[in-house]
Formats: sequence, C-alpha cells, structure tokens
Amino acid sequence: MNGTDENRPVNTNIQKTEEYPVAFPLNYPQQQEEEVHLRDYLHVLMRRKWTAITFLIITVTTVLIGTFLMTPVYRSTATIKIDKENPNVLQFKDVIEVERAADDYYQTQYKILKSRNLAKRVIRQLKLDQNPEFGGAAAGAQKASAAAPVAAENTDRRNAEEGIDPGIVNRFLSRLNVEPQQKSMLVKVSFDSYSPVMSANIANAVAKSYIDFNIESKFDATQQAREWLEKQLEEMKARVERAEEALNKYAAQNGIIFLTEGTHGSKDSSDGKSMITQKLSELSTQLVQATSDRISKEAMYREVEKGDAESISTVLNNPLIQAMKKDYATAEAEYSQLSRVYKPDYPRMVRLREQINQIKTRISAETAKTVSGIKRDYEAAVKRENYLKSTLDKYKTEALTLNEKMVQYQILKREAETNRELYNGLLQRLKETGISASLTSSNIQVLDRAETPQSPHKPKKTLNLLIALITGLFGGVGLAFFVEYLDNTVKHPDDVEKGMALPSLGIVPNVTENVDSSTRPMITHEDGKSTLSEAYRAIGTYIQFSSAVKPPKSMLITSARKGEGKTTTAVNTAITMAHSYGKGLIIDADMRNPQLHKIFDVDPLNGLSSFLTGNIEFGDGLIKRTKVENLDIIPAGIIPPNPSELLSSYRMRDLINGLFTLYSFVVIDSPPLLGLSDSIILSTLTDGVIVVVRSGSTPRDLVTQTKKLLYGVNAKILGVVLNGIKESDLRYGSYSYYSSYYYDEEAGRKGKRKKKRRHGDNA
Repeated sequence: MNGTDENRPVNTNIQKTEEYPVAFPLNYPQQQEEEVHLRDYLHVLMRRKWTAITFLIITVTTVLIGTFLMTPVYRSTATIKIDKENPNVLQFKDVIEVERAADDYYQTQYKILKSRNLAKRVIRQLKLDQNPEFGGAAAGAQKASAAAPVAAENTDRRNAEEGIDPGIVNRFLSRLNVEPQQKSMLVKVSFDSYSPVMSANIANAVAKSYIDFNIESKFDATQQAREWLEKQLEEMKARVERAEEALNKYAAQNGIIFLTEGTHGSKDSSDGKSMITQKLSELSTQLVQATSDRISKEAMYREVEKGDAESISTVLNNPLIQAMKKDYATAEAEYSQLSRVYKPDYPRMVRLREQINQIKTRISAETAKTVSGIKRDYEAAVKRENYLKSTLDKYKTEALTLNEKMVQYQILKREAETNRELYNGLLQRLKETGISASLTSSNIQVLDRAETPQSPHKPKKTLNLLIALITGLFGGVGLAFFVEYLDNTVKHPDDVEKGMALPSLGIVPNVTENVDSSTRPMITHEDGKSTLSEAYRAIGTYIQFSSAVKPPKSMLITSARKGEGKTTTAVNTAITMAHSYGKGLIIDADMRNPQLHKIFDVDPLNGLSSFLTGNIEFGDGLIKRTKVENLDIIPAGIIPPNPSELLSSYRMRDLINGLFTLYSFVVIDSPPLLGLSDSIILSTLTDGVIVVVRSGSTPRDLVTQTKKLLYGVNAKILGVVLNGIKESDLRYGSYSYYSSYYYDEEAGRKGKRKKKRRHGDNA
C-alpha cells in the first residue's frame, strides 16, 4: 500500500444498522433460569456414563482380585455366661474391696478376657509360641542360625523368666474377639485363625483359662483376707478394751449415773437417762400443768373482780346454790299464787315472805363464799407455779453442766461402740473365710463350646462383591457429577442461550466416524443428504430468516480460538446459502493460516493480500470461481507480515461495498478472535458476526470474553454455532435419528411416486 492509502481515514460505518436489522439485539435478554428437574440429572449421567462405568469396573475388579487372593480365615466362637458376683470376702467397702456397679463389673471382665496375662496362659498351654502361624517357629529358626549357642541359651533363659515374646502376644490378641451380648450376661469369645481346628481349640482354651483365672483370683483373695483379718482382729481387741476402760473411768469421775437397767458401758445405755435429766423432765411437765391451772383460775378471778359473781360458771354450777335457787323460785311462785287470795299482811303471806328473804340471804352468803374460794385457789396456783419455775431453773443449770460433761462421754461411748462393732464384724468374717477357702465354685460357666467351623469367616465374597457394586455405583455417579461440575466447557445450546445470553444459530453434530475426512470441509456439496449437510442447511436458513426486513448480506465467521471449526462452518454455510438463496462469495480473511484455497482447490496467488496492498485491482483475477454452483471465492493470497493493518485499510471497506452489487451474500472466514485484532476489525465492516464454538472443548469464559470484545466495538452478533456436539449432549433425542428418519421417509415418498408413474405409463 502507498502512503496515501495508509493515511486515508477508515469509515467503519459503511451501511446503516437500520438497513440490515438482525433478529437479536445487542443486549440479548437474560432468560429466567429454569428449575432443575430429574431429567437434567439423568442427562448428566448419560453424558458421563463411561466415567461412572469405568469407576464401577475398577472398583469391582479391585475388590474381587483382593478377595480371591486373600487367605481364608476361620472363626470359632465359644459362649460364656458371667453371673454377677458380689464380694463375699469382706463386707467393709472402705477396707478391702469397693462394691462396684454392674456395668463396671462386666467391663472389667471383658478387659480380663482381652488381657495379656490370660493370653500368655493360653499361649503356654497350647505352645502357640512354636506355631508358624504366630511367627514362633520362624523367629526361632532365625535366632538359631544367627546367634551362637551361648546366646541362644541366654535367650531361652530370659524368655522363661520374662514370659512370652510380646510380638506373639500382640498377634494373639489381635485375633481374639470378645463380644458382649446386649441385655444378657452372655459373652461370645471368638478367635480367628487360618486353621479351623486351631480356631476352635484356642477359643475353648481361652474360656477354660478365664474360669481357672477367676477361681485362682478368688482363692488368693480369700487367703490374703484371712491373714489380714487375723492381724486386724488382735489390734481391734486391744482398741475395744482401751475404749471401754476410758469410758467407765470418765463416767465415774463425773458422776454420770443412768436410771435404766443398762449401764453406761453396755449397749442399752444409749437409751438410759441420768437422774438430773429425768427430774428435769418431771419438773417441766408439772410446770406446764401448774401454768395451765393458774391460767384457768386467773380467768375466773378476773370475772369476780369485774363484780359479776353470779354469772361465774363456778357459782352457777354450785349444787347448793342451784338447790337454794330452786327453793327460792318455788316460794316465789307460791307467794305469787296466794297473793291473789290473801293480802300481804296475812300470816301465811308473811311467813312466805320471810322464807323467801332467808333463802335469798343464804344464796348471797354461799356466792360470797365461792368467790372467796376462787381467789384463794388463784393465789395458791400462782405460788405453785413460781415454785416450780425456780426449781426448774435450778435443775436446768445442773443439766447444762451435765450436758457439757456428756459431750466427751458420747465421744468415748461412740468410739467404744464402733470398736466393738468392728471387732464383732472381723470375728464373723474370719469364721466365714475359713469356709470360703475350701470352696472352688465359679460364677462363670461355658454355655456353648467352640466348634470347628465348616466355612471361612473371611473373606465374604458375596458381601464384598455387593459392597463393591454399591460403592462403585454410588462412587461412579458421584465422580460423574464431580467431573461435570469441573467441566466449564460449552456443551449444549442451553449453555449459550441461558448461560451467556447469546442466540444459538444451530448445532453441528459430531459424526466424524461416519464421514470421510477429505469430504467433511465441503460435506454439503459432496453429500447433500448427510446429517452434517442438514445441520448446515438449518444454520443457513436461520441466518436468512433472522430478520423480518432484510437478511444480512455480509457476515463474519470467527471463533474464540483455533480448532473450533470456523473454516468448515464458513465453507458449508456459504455452500448451503449459494444453493438456496442466490449467488454468493466467500472471502478467506485468515491471512495468518489460510485454508480456503486448499478446500476449493484454487490458485492462492492474486488473493486478498495482493488487493489490499495495491498489487492488483478488483478485475485482475481477484475473484475465482469454484466447483460449487453460485459460489465464488477470494483466497487469502500471499501471507503478509501485517494482516491487521491491511484489514483496517479503506480498500477492505471498499471491497466489501463493491461486492454487495455483485453477490447476494458475502461470507468472511477470519482468524480466531482472542489474541488477534483481525476479527475485531472485520466485525465492524460486516452486518453481523457468527461465533463458532466447539462443544465440550471451548470454555465458557472464552465465549464470554469473545462476547465482551465484540460488544466493545459495537459489532452485531448474529448468533453462535455449536460445532461438534455429541449425541449424549442432546437433551431431546438424537439428531442423526431425526435426520435419517426424515430422509428415509422422503425416499419412500419418492419411490411411491416413481411406482405410480410407471403404472401410469403401462396403462
């Protein structure tokens, strides 16, 4: 290019946007995310089925190989019944043995069954330290070959003194299983061995050794307790004598005397009372009675002082006064009756009146006498009460003094009683231990002896296979979903439309195995009825009907990176549109890695780079014909050192404007968009951009970045072509199935029409 051309301003707005409206605006509306259904999970499983199947096969195979290579292990079980045993040697919990809860007792027994002491007993009894299964014979052979005779003799003597090799004991305990049975006193003792006979023998030996150990423990405890009791009995006897002597001496010095039959040194003396205590109790009772008597007499005395003596209950209840009042009432009645007949001075009336007065005088005299008696009784009650109070205070003082002395007395008394009880208890238990020493009974018995097992305990082939199947199945499903979660590539049209808010122009299925690689770039020309041809035909149709006003005439086909299939898509889309919608042109604008001249088999010279540099003009063989009807091509030409500068020149814009008058559409194949500016420049010169994305290969981030770059220069994105989509990624069935079904049905209809025409000709 000359300098004038380079300095010429580039007008990127060659045609107005309104002239070529597209189906999708710049801001493609964000669709509302649909709810995830079960079919979506099934779709993921179908797409990742080989991942899950591979994991399942590996898991099952590994488990089966490990199971069949494992040496069979036999388990024999003996059932033991353990009755709870209360300690019967001594009944003093604080002296020898503490009474434990039932749970602690049984837990202790389980630990004894798994103890190293019991294991050594069984190993010595059955000579398991010489058995090759426990490493005894092999270890002995190695020592014999590696050490001198003197060293071997020292080793044998040390083993005899110290016991069994700890390694053998550890291996023995690792194979011994103690399993308590819930809500019962039964315990299952099992042993695992490579030999079924040895497994049964060792289980029975453990049970027998456990019973022997229990009996020996009882005998040893009884003997130790007897020796301890004899020693303690002598000491306790001396303590009892000293305590009783101190108690008697203290009582004599302080004059403590009890009135009950028991003495202060006897057991019954705790219920006795001293003389002062008894006298104090009697005086207290008498004082209560005297106070009560004084209160009642004081109440009558207070009534007398008020002057209403005749209403006092003592006066009213006096029999003599009651009799005189009765006589008085009779005389009054007779006088009242005679007064109706006689006059008051009548002798009989006079006698009656004198009799009435005498009775009244006698009543008054008797009442006064009663009142005087009440006063004397009240004064006597007050004196008695005061006397009792003074006497009680005297005895209280003596009782307090006695109580101070009784404190020390009670201390000495309790010490004497405690020592006496301990002495009696020790004497009783000493007699019992003499009987217990001769007893050999045990609270443990073997309920079921171990029998020789007929089948191995491990490995459980069926269970292992079932676990492997379950683990492999769920693990495979989980791995499939995990791989799906890590997969960030675009796989189906929903990822484009819903995930990135871009329109989907169509899908190109991955049918490489059914198509010759040499014919794939022009599959729509070589095989118009193939699945790929139908896919590209649908894309071309979608582009032509993308606008209700006028379809785009110039379109750029690009991708985010190389290897997405943009060149194949450009070629087949151009061929499809040339067959259906008129004459068209395809331009190879990928001047970094041109491919169209190879696909269409044309001369690469005098191409786009030659025109843009000014070496040739429009009519100097720039446009070349192809073997495809209605489709011409402009190859890339010689690869220039500055493709982006050439594409941004005014000659490129003028070239596209000039082609609009000659062709119905122009398809431009460009380099990948990311990392290069070629496609960004061309996107501003065309009516729309088609982005090719390879299913399962292109990450979503790259497509999003492509979208941002194109929107950044106000390019129009016609849509996305999803290339190489697998049948497993199609959520609504097989693309090839529908295509083959369609063409089979079409072929059938054509065959019927030919048959009808033949019948018509014959007629």
